[in-house]
Amino acid sequence: MRLAGGGVAYPLQLVAYGGAVVAAAFLLAWACEAAQVDVAHGLVVAVVAFVAILPEYIVEVHFAFTGQAAYVTANLTGASRLLLGCAVALPAAVALFPGGHRIGPLELPKPHRVEIAILAVGAVWSMRSVLSGRLTLFDAAVLISLYVIYLRRAAAAGGESPEPLGVAAHLAALPQAQRRGWVARLMLYAAAVILLTAVPFGDAVLGAGALVGISPYLLLQWIVPVATETPELVVAYVLLTHGRGGQSIAVLLAGAVSQYTLALGTLPLAYAAGPALGPLPLAGRERVELFLTVGVALYAVATLVSLRLSRGDSSIMLALFAGQLVVPGVIWRLLFAVVFWAVALDVLVAERRQLPALFRELWPAAPRQRRAHGRHGRSRRPSRAEAAGNRSHRR
Repeated sequence: MRLAGGGVAYPLQLVAYGGAVVAAAFLLAWACEAAQVDVAHGLVVAVVAFVAILPEYIVEVHFAFTGQAAYVTANLTGASRLLLGCAVALPAAVALFPGGHRIGPLELPKPHRVEIAILAVGAVWSMRSVLSGRLTLFDAAVLISLYVIYLRRAAAAGGESPEPLGVAAHLAALPQAQRRGWVARLMLYAAAVILLTAVPFGDAVLGAGALVGISPYLLLQWIVPVATETPELVVAYVLLTHGRGGQSIAVLLAGAVSQYTLALGTLPLAYAAGPALGPLPLAGRERVELFLTVGVALYAVATLVSLRLSRGDSSIMLALFAGQLVVPGVIWRLLFAVVFWAVALDVLVAERRQLPALFRELWPAAPRQRRAHGRHGRSRRPSRAEAAGNRSHRR
Protein backbone atom coordinates (compact mmCIF):
# COMPACT_ATOMS: atom_id res chain seq x y z
CA MET A 1 0.00 0.00 0.00
CA ARG A 2 2.80 2.40 0.89
CA LEU A 3 4.68 1.72 -2.37
CA ALA A 4 1.52 2.17 -4.43
CA GLY A 5 1.33 5.81 -3.31
CA GLY A 6 -1.64 7.94 -4.34
CA GLY A 7 -3.06 5.36 -6.74
CA VAL A 8 -5.16 3.77 -3.97
CA ALA A 9 -8.53 5.21 -2.90
CA TYR A 10 -8.51 7.14 0.38
CA PRO A 11 -11.05 4.88 2.17
CA LEU A 12 -8.90 1.82 1.45
CA GLN A 13 -5.78 3.70 2.59
CA LEU A 14 -7.59 4.68 5.79
CA VAL A 15 -8.44 1.05 6.59
CA ALA A 16 -5.01 -0.34 5.68
CA TYR A 17 -2.89 2.31 7.38
CA GLY A 18 -5.22 2.54 10.36
CA GLY A 19 -5.10 -1.22 10.87
CA ALA A 20 -1.31 -1.20 10.61
CA VAL A 21 -0.96 1.61 13.17
CA VAL A 22 -3.31 -0.10 15.64
CA ALA A 23 -1.51 -3.44 15.25
CA ALA A 24 1.91 -1.82 15.66
CA ALA A 25 0.68 0.02 18.75
CA PHE A 26 -0.38 -3.29 20.30
CA LEU A 27 3.02 -4.82 19.52
CA LEU A 28 4.75 -1.88 21.20
CA ALA A 29 2.48 -2.12 24.23
CA TRP A 30 3.17 -5.85 24.65
CA ALA A 31 6.91 -5.39 24.28
CA CYS A 32 7.04 -2.53 26.79
CA GLU A 33 4.96 -4.45 29.34
CA ALA A 34 7.27 -7.45 29.04
CA ALA A 35 10.33 -5.18 29.37
CA GLN A 36 9.27 -4.31 32.92
CA VAL A 37 10.78 -7.59 34.07
CA ASP A 38 14.30 -6.42 33.16
CA VAL A 39 14.14 -2.62 33.53
CA ALA A 40 13.48 -0.41 36.55
CA HIS A 41 9.80 0.47 36.92
CA GLY A 42 10.20 4.26 36.85
CA LEU A 43 12.17 4.15 33.62
CA VAL A 44 9.66 1.74 32.07
CA VAL A 45 6.79 4.12 32.85
CA ALA A 46 8.55 6.96 31.04
CA VAL A 47 9.56 4.80 28.05
CA VAL A 48 6.11 3.25 27.73
CA ALA A 49 4.54 6.70 27.84
CA PHE A 50 6.75 7.90 24.97
CA VAL A 51 6.29 4.74 22.91
CA ALA A 52 2.53 4.93 23.38
CA ILE A 53 2.34 8.41 21.83
CA LEU A 54 4.82 7.61 19.04
CA PRO A 55 2.25 7.23 16.19
CA GLU A 56 0.43 10.51 16.82
CA TYR A 57 3.72 12.17 17.73
CA ILE A 58 5.02 11.45 14.22
CA VAL A 59 1.81 12.81 12.68
CA GLU A 60 2.02 16.00 14.76
CA VAL A 61 5.67 16.59 13.89
CA HIS A 62 4.92 15.93 10.19
CA PHE A 63 2.23 18.63 10.03
CA ALA A 64 4.46 21.08 11.92
CA PHE A 65 7.49 20.39 9.70
CA THR A 66 5.46 20.80 6.50
CA GLY A 67 4.01 24.11 7.74
CA GLN A 68 0.40 22.92 8.01
CA ALA A 69 -0.22 24.98 11.12
CA ALA A 70 -3.99 24.55 10.97
CA TYR A 71 -3.70 20.82 11.68
CA VAL A 72 -0.83 20.83 14.16
CA THR A 73 -2.93 21.05 17.32
CA ALA A 74 -5.74 18.78 16.11
CA ASN A 75 -4.09 15.47 16.91
CA LEU A 76 -2.36 16.72 20.06
CA THR A 77 -5.46 18.18 21.69
CA GLY A 78 -7.56 15.15 20.78
CA ALA A 79 -5.03 12.67 22.15
CA SER A 80 -4.49 14.66 25.36
CA ARG A 81 -8.21 14.99 26.05
CA LEU A 82 -8.81 11.33 25.24
CA LEU A 83 -6.11 10.14 27.66
CA LEU A 84 -7.06 12.47 30.51
CA GLY A 85 -10.79 12.12 29.94
CA CYS A 86 -10.60 8.33 30.03
CA ALA A 87 -8.19 8.36 32.98
CA VAL A 88 -10.78 10.14 35.12
CA ALA A 89 -14.07 9.14 33.45
CA LEU A 90 -13.41 5.46 32.76
CA PRO A 91 -14.47 4.31 36.27
CA ALA A 92 -17.81 6.11 35.92
CA ALA A 93 -18.31 4.64 32.44
CA VAL A 94 -17.51 1.10 33.62
CA ALA A 95 -19.86 1.54 36.58
CA LEU A 96 -22.77 1.90 34.13
CA PHE A 97 -22.35 -1.76 33.09
CA PRO A 98 -23.46 -4.78 35.15
CA GLY A 99 -20.90 -5.53 37.87
CA GLY A 100 -19.19 -2.20 37.35
CA HIS A 101 -19.57 -1.25 41.00
CA ARG A 102 -16.91 -3.85 41.88
CA ILE A 103 -14.01 -1.96 40.31
CA GLY A 104 -12.20 -1.52 43.61
CA PRO A 105 -10.49 1.54 45.16
CA LEU A 106 -9.33 4.37 42.91
CA GLU A 107 -6.11 5.40 44.61
CA LEU A 108 -2.84 6.33 42.92
CA PRO A 109 0.45 5.21 44.49
CA LYS A 110 2.49 8.14 45.86
CA PRO A 111 5.30 7.85 43.24
CA HIS A 112 2.78 8.89 40.56
CA ARG A 113 2.34 12.30 42.18
CA VAL A 114 5.19 13.50 39.95
CA GLU A 115 3.05 12.99 36.83
CA ILE A 116 0.28 15.12 38.31
CA ALA A 117 2.76 17.89 39.20
CA ILE A 118 4.36 17.92 35.73
CA LEU A 119 0.93 17.87 34.09
CA ALA A 120 -0.20 20.86 36.18
CA VAL A 121 2.88 22.94 35.33
CA GLY A 122 2.75 22.00 31.62
CA ALA A 123 -0.95 22.84 31.36
CA VAL A 124 -0.56 26.22 33.07
CA TRP A 125 2.47 27.07 30.92
CA SER A 126 0.61 26.26 27.71
CA MET A 127 -1.87 29.05 28.57
CA ARG A 128 0.89 31.39 27.43
CA SER A 129 0.38 30.07 23.90
CA VAL A 130 -3.41 30.33 24.20
CA LEU A 131 -3.13 34.01 25.11
CA SER A 132 -0.39 34.94 22.64
CA GLY A 133 -1.63 32.82 19.73
CA ARG A 134 1.72 31.23 18.98
CA LEU A 135 4.16 28.54 20.12
CA THR A 136 7.74 29.80 20.35
CA LEU A 137 11.15 28.23 20.78
CA PHE A 138 11.11 29.48 24.38
CA ASP A 139 7.94 27.42 24.96
CA ALA A 140 9.74 24.45 23.43
CA ALA A 141 12.68 24.85 25.82
CA VAL A 142 10.43 25.03 28.90
CA LEU A 143 8.17 22.12 27.94
CA ILE A 144 11.01 19.80 26.91
CA SER A 145 12.80 20.70 30.16
CA LEU A 146 9.67 19.61 32.04
CA TYR A 147 9.83 16.29 30.19
CA VAL A 148 13.48 15.85 31.22
CA ILE A 149 12.52 16.56 34.84
CA TYR A 150 9.74 14.01 34.51
CA LEU A 151 12.14 11.36 33.21
CA ARG A 152 14.58 11.95 36.07
CA ARG A 153 11.91 11.98 38.76
CA ALA A 154 10.09 8.96 37.31
CA ALA A 155 13.32 6.96 37.14
CA ALA A 156 14.04 7.77 40.79
CA ALA A 157 10.49 7.41 42.10
CA GLY A 158 10.17 3.63 41.81
CA GLY A 159 6.72 2.25 42.55
CA GLU A 160 4.77 -0.85 41.65
CA SER A 161 4.25 -1.67 37.99
CA PRO A 162 1.15 -3.51 36.75
CA GLU A 163 1.61 -7.19 36.07
CA PRO A 164 1.80 -8.04 32.36
CA LEU A 165 -1.42 -9.34 30.86
CA GLY A 166 -2.20 -11.60 27.90
CA VAL A 167 0.53 -11.75 25.26
CA ALA A 168 2.82 -9.58 27.39
CA ALA A 169 2.54 -12.07 30.24
CA HIS A 170 3.66 -14.91 27.94
CA LEU A 171 6.62 -12.82 26.76
CA ALA A 172 7.57 -11.99 30.36
CA ALA A 173 7.52 -15.69 31.26
CA LEU A 174 10.18 -16.58 28.67
CA PRO A 175 13.81 -17.15 29.70
CA GLN A 176 15.74 -13.90 29.94
CA ALA A 177 17.69 -14.22 26.68
CA GLN A 178 14.59 -15.13 24.65
CA ARG A 179 12.49 -12.45 26.34
CA ARG A 180 14.98 -9.67 25.61
CA GLY A 181 15.37 -10.83 22.03
CA TRP A 182 11.62 -10.87 21.40
CA VAL A 183 11.13 -7.51 23.09
CA ALA A 184 13.85 -5.88 20.98
CA ARG A 185 12.56 -7.37 17.72
CA LEU A 186 8.94 -6.45 18.42
CA MET A 187 9.91 -2.86 19.23
CA LEU A 188 12.03 -2.47 16.11
CA TYR A 189 9.43 -4.03 13.83
CA ALA A 190 6.54 -2.01 15.28
CA ALA A 191 8.54 1.21 15.17
CA ALA A 192 9.39 0.58 11.51
CA VAL A 193 5.72 0.00 10.68
CA ILE A 194 4.71 3.21 12.46
CA LEU A 195 7.39 5.22 10.68
CA LEU A 196 6.14 3.90 7.33
CA THR A 197 2.42 4.32 7.94
CA ALA A 198 1.73 7.07 10.51
CA VAL A 199 2.07 10.01 8.11
CA PRO A 200 0.13 8.34 5.24
CA PHE A 201 -2.54 7.46 7.81
CA GLY A 202 -2.94 11.14 8.68
CA ASP A 203 -3.09 12.08 4.99
CA ALA A 204 -5.66 9.32 4.37
CA VAL A 205 -7.81 10.70 7.19
CA LEU A 206 -7.75 14.13 5.56
CA GLY A 207 -8.54 12.71 2.11
CA ALA A 208 -11.39 10.52 3.37
CA GLY A 209 -12.85 13.44 5.29
CA ALA A 210 -12.86 15.59 2.17
CA LEU A 211 -14.74 12.86 0.26
CA VAL A 212 -17.58 12.63 2.80
CA GLY A 213 -17.68 16.31 3.75
CA ILE A 214 -16.52 15.95 7.37
CA SER A 215 -14.20 18.53 8.91
CA PRO A 216 -10.60 17.34 8.45
CA TYR A 217 -9.70 18.99 11.76
CA LEU A 218 -12.26 16.91 13.69
CA LEU A 219 -11.19 13.70 11.96
CA LEU A 220 -7.54 14.28 12.80
CA GLN A 221 -8.50 15.22 16.32
CA TRP A 222 -10.32 11.97 17.08
CA ILE A 223 -9.80 9.25 14.45
CA VAL A 224 -5.99 9.13 14.73
CA PRO A 225 -5.84 9.31 18.57
CA VAL A 226 -8.53 6.65 19.00
CA ALA A 227 -6.60 4.33 16.67
CA THR A 228 -3.21 4.93 18.26
CA GLU A 229 -4.36 4.96 21.90
CA THR A 230 -6.43 1.76 21.66
CA PRO A 231 -3.79 -0.45 23.37
CA GLU A 232 -3.51 1.92 26.35
CA LEU A 233 -7.28 2.14 26.68
CA VAL A 234 -7.59 -1.65 26.57
CA VAL A 235 -4.88 -2.11 29.22
CA ALA A 236 -6.46 0.57 31.42
CA TYR A 237 -9.88 -1.07 31.12
CA VAL A 238 -8.53 -4.52 31.99
CA LEU A 239 -6.64 -3.18 35.01
CA LEU A 240 -9.70 -1.29 36.21
CA THR A 241 -12.04 -4.27 35.92
CA HIS A 242 -9.51 -6.42 37.80
CA GLY A 243 -9.59 -4.13 40.81
CA ARG A 244 -6.38 -2.19 40.06
CA GLY A 245 -7.89 1.24 39.53
CA GLY A 246 -4.80 3.19 40.56
CA GLN A 247 -2.61 1.44 38.00
CA SER A 248 -5.32 1.96 35.36
CA ILE A 249 -5.23 5.73 35.95
CA ALA A 250 -1.40 5.78 35.97
CA VAL A 251 -1.18 4.12 32.54
CA LEU A 252 -3.20 6.90 30.87
CA LEU A 253 -1.77 9.71 32.99
CA ALA A 254 1.82 9.02 31.89
CA GLY A 255 0.86 9.23 28.22
CA ALA A 256 -0.90 12.57 28.77
CA VAL A 257 2.22 13.98 30.47
CA SER A 258 4.32 13.08 27.42
CA GLN A 259 1.80 14.79 25.15
CA TYR A 260 1.75 17.98 27.21
CA THR A 261 5.54 18.26 27.49
CA LEU A 262 7.57 16.46 24.82
CA ALA A 263 4.98 16.47 22.01
CA LEU A 264 3.81 20.05 22.49
CA GLY A 265 7.36 21.27 23.02
CA THR A 266 8.66 19.63 19.85
CA LEU A 267 6.12 21.28 17.55
CA PRO A 268 7.77 24.75 17.44
CA LEU A 269 11.12 23.07 16.73
CA ALA A 270 9.66 21.06 13.84
CA TYR A 271 7.90 24.14 12.47
CA ALA A 272 11.13 26.16 12.60
CA ALA A 273 13.07 23.33 10.92
CA GLY A 274 10.65 23.28 7.97
CA PRO A 275 10.10 25.87 5.25
CA ALA A 276 8.01 28.14 7.50
CA LEU A 277 9.44 31.14 9.33
CA GLY A 278 8.84 32.48 12.83
CA PRO A 279 6.90 30.99 15.75
CA LEU A 280 4.19 28.40 15.16
CA PRO A 281 0.93 30.40 14.80
CA LEU A 282 -2.30 29.33 16.49
CA ALA A 283 -5.51 30.58 14.88
CA GLY A 284 -8.73 31.23 16.80
CA ARG A 285 -10.01 27.67 16.64
CA GLU A 286 -6.69 26.15 17.66
CA ARG A 287 -6.50 28.49 20.65
CA VAL A 288 -10.01 27.50 21.76
CA GLU A 289 -9.15 23.80 21.42
CA LEU A 290 -5.96 24.24 23.42
CA PHE A 291 -7.85 26.28 26.05
CA LEU A 292 -10.36 23.43 26.41
CA THR A 293 -7.56 20.88 26.63
CA VAL A 294 -5.90 22.87 29.42
CA GLY A 295 -9.23 22.94 31.26
CA VAL A 296 -9.53 19.15 30.98
CA ALA A 297 -5.96 18.78 32.28
CA LEU A 298 -6.54 21.08 35.25
CA TYR A 299 -9.71 19.21 36.17
CA ALA A 300 -7.81 15.92 36.01
CA VAL A 301 -5.10 17.42 38.25
CA ALA A 302 -7.73 18.71 40.69
CA THR A 303 -9.47 15.35 40.98
CA LEU A 304 -6.20 13.43 41.45
CA VAL A 305 -4.24 15.89 43.61
CA SER A 306 -5.18 13.90 46.73
CA LEU A 307 -4.16 10.64 44.95
CA ARG A 308 -7.74 9.46 45.36
CA LEU A 309 -10.42 9.66 42.65
CA SER A 310 -14.02 9.93 43.83
CA ARG A 311 -16.93 8.46 41.89
CA GLY A 312 -18.58 11.89 41.79
CA ASP A 313 -15.56 13.56 40.14
CA SER A 314 -15.36 10.69 37.67
CA SER A 315 -19.04 11.11 36.77
CA ILE A 316 -18.59 14.86 36.20
CA MET A 317 -15.71 14.18 33.82
CA LEU A 318 -17.76 11.57 31.96
CA ALA A 319 -20.67 14.01 31.47
CA LEU A 320 -18.50 16.95 30.38
CA PHE A 321 -16.23 14.84 28.17
CA ALA A 322 -19.22 13.27 26.38
CA GLY A 323 -20.82 16.69 25.98
CA GLN A 324 -17.84 18.29 24.25
CA LEU A 325 -17.73 15.33 21.86
CA VAL A 326 -21.40 15.66 20.89
CA VAL A 327 -21.25 19.41 20.13
CA PRO A 328 -18.02 20.13 18.20
CA GLY A 329 -18.82 23.77 17.37
CA VAL A 330 -16.21 26.35 18.38
CA ILE A 331 -18.60 28.36 20.57
CA TRP A 332 -19.74 25.22 22.37
CA ARG A 333 -16.14 24.14 22.88
CA LEU A 334 -15.40 27.53 24.42
CA LEU A 335 -18.35 27.16 26.80
CA PHE A 336 -17.23 23.68 27.82
CA ALA A 337 -13.72 25.05 28.39
CA VAL A 338 -15.10 27.67 30.78
CA VAL A 339 -17.08 25.00 32.64
CA PHE A 340 -14.00 22.75 32.93
CA TRP A 341 -11.96 25.66 34.27
CA ALA A 342 -14.64 26.66 36.78
CA VAL A 343 -15.07 23.13 38.14
CA ALA A 344 -11.30 22.55 38.23
CA LEU A 345 -10.64 25.76 40.18
CA ASP A 346 -13.45 24.91 42.60
CA VAL A 347 -11.97 21.48 43.33
CA LEU A 348 -8.43 22.89 43.57
CA VAL A 349 -9.56 25.44 46.15
CA ALA A 350 -11.19 22.67 48.16
CA GLU A 351 -7.99 20.58 47.93
CA ARG A 352 -5.54 23.47 48.34
CA ARG A 353 -3.82 21.80 51.29
CA GLN A 354 -2.62 19.06 48.93
CA LEU A 355 -0.85 21.46 46.56
CA PRO A 356 2.41 21.96 48.55
CA ALA A 357 3.00 18.20 48.69
CA LEU A 358 2.27 17.99 44.97
CA PHE A 359 4.85 20.53 43.88
CA ARG A 360 7.49 19.27 46.31
CA GLU A 361 7.72 16.31 43.93
CA LEU A 362 9.45 18.57 41.40
CA TRP A 363 12.11 19.73 43.85
CA PRO A 364 12.60 16.93 46.39
CA ALA A 365 14.39 17.77 49.63
CA ALA A 366 16.93 14.93 49.47
CA PRO A 367 19.19 16.44 46.76
CA ARG A 368 19.30 19.74 48.64
CA GLN A 369 20.40 17.95 51.78
CA ARG A 370 23.16 16.14 49.91
CA ARG A 371 24.40 19.42 48.43
CA ALA A 372 24.44 20.98 51.90
CA HIS A 373 26.57 18.12 53.20
CA GLY A 374 28.89 18.57 50.22
CA ARG A 375 29.46 22.25 51.00
CA HIS A 376 30.37 21.58 54.64
CA GLY A 377 32.42 18.49 54.09
CA ARG A 378 31.51 15.04 55.38
CA SER A 379 28.35 14.96 57.39
CA ARG A 380 28.85 14.02 61.02
CA ARG A 381 26.57 12.26 63.44
CA PRO A 382 24.79 14.84 65.66
CA SER A 383 25.57 14.81 69.37
CA ARG A 384 22.96 13.73 71.88
CA ALA A 385 22.39 17.33 72.91
CA GLU A 386 21.87 18.39 69.28
CA ALA A 387 19.51 15.50 68.64
CA ALA A 388 17.49 16.38 71.75
CA GLY A 389 17.33 20.01 70.62
CA ASN A 390 16.15 18.97 67.16
CA ARG A 391 13.40 16.79 68.61
CA SER A 392 12.29 19.66 70.87
CA HIS A 393 12.24 22.05 67.91
CA ARG A 394 10.13 19.66 65.82
CA ARG A 395 7.63 19.29 68.65
